[in-house]
Amino acid sequence: MSNKLEKVYDALKDIKLFDILIYDFRDVSPYFDYQIIASASNERQAHSSIEFIKKAMPKEENYHIERDQFDRWILVDLGDIIVHVMHKETRNNYQIEKLFYDRKEVHLEDQSHGI
Repeated sequence: MSNKLEKVYDALKDIKLFDILIYDFRDVSPYFDYQIIASASNERQAHSSIEFIKKAMPKEENYHIERDQFDRWILVDLGDIIVHVMHKETRNNYQIEKLFYDRKEVHLEDQSHGI
């Protein structure tokens, strides 16, 4: 599992997404283990994140993508990981990380990619 989370995180970093937060849901949700929220500078960068995630997970066939009509909020459901890529203004508007105030954050950079 940690390898998959690292690959997704690295893909988001490679496309230069910022303010990446990872929340641990392993002890709460029977449906997924982690949720990731990342900001994009523009719609093109947000849309490109889909391809970067697909390239990072070439053998992953169990994923679902939802997005708004302008690619300002893209959700990639990888089964055990949910990824939200949001335009920075959309993220500021919805502030969904406030929903996860009681969840533990995972800091991959602090742990040298160890979970």
